[in-house]
Amino acid sequence: MGREAMHRDCTQIRTIEDFEAYYKEAVADRLQIERKMIEENRTNPSWTIEGSCEWCQEKSSFSMDWQSSNGGEPNFRERMICPHCGLNSRQRFVASYLRHTLQERKEPPEGIYLYEQVTPFYRQIQGRLGLIRVTGSEYLGFDKKPGETIEGIRHEDALNLSFEDRSFDVVVSNDVYEHVPDIQRTFHEAARVLRGGGKLLFSIPFYPNERKTRQRASIERGEIVSSLPEQFHGNPLSGKGSLVFYEFGWDLLDFCKEAGFKDACMIAYYSLSHG
Repeated sequence: MGREAMHRDCTQIRTIEDFEAYYKEAVADRLQIERKMIEENRTNPSWTIEGSCEWCQEKSSFSMDWQSSNGGEPNFRERMICPHCGLNSRQRFVASYLRHTLQERKEPPEGIYLYEQVTPFYRQIQGRLGLIRVTGSEYLGFDKKPGETIEGIRHEDALNLSFEDRSFDVVVSNDVYEHVPDIQRTFHEAARVLRGGGKLLFSIPFYPNERKTRQRASIERGEIVSSLPEQFHGNPLSGKGSLVFYEFGWDLLDFCKEAGFKDACMIAYYSLSHG
């Protein structure tokens, strides 16, 4: 699958300087299109955008609204929901890129690990990737044992995974890593459970204009210590949500390589036709 087959734009970026050059070249036309779309739907509570879902291979009317937005512009990342697979824009790209990654492997893939199990994303991956073994889990609390199954849900702690070394071909994380209290240890664990040539694919809220990651909270002597006002993101298993520990900058790529990954990059993706 070539780049054009996947997305009109799927660019690997490794430095803030490369990002600034990419942004300067790519953003103007896109902003013009998005602003026109916003103004046309300013008074509409919801609307649809026609396209085709790269993940489920269906022509789709992607659902848009003002949910998870700042009121000024819609949240394209977390909306654009496909009516067929139920995934939003971010999730559909991760799923499509995962499939592309598996197809590129020289040897048939055997296992995938996802830091989620009760989500539409997990069900889509489990249902559409044929005979590949898909393992999912949720974080159920500090008092649970990694690998323990509770009411059909597997518990895992990203800082202390229960899996043997070299258990998976790909590890996938969807907006989880900002919620772990020790990102370096988390990356080491992900690298440990990957086979040779394996890959870690993850999405995160990212601050592309920041060179350094900012830590909002930490755990000291078993207690949460916040250096900034507490911030929470949605969690399907918790009404309160999950505490944000990190706001990631470009040194995140250094954290990955320090954990043992040979290469690390951010991927800028954009496609009007794929929503």
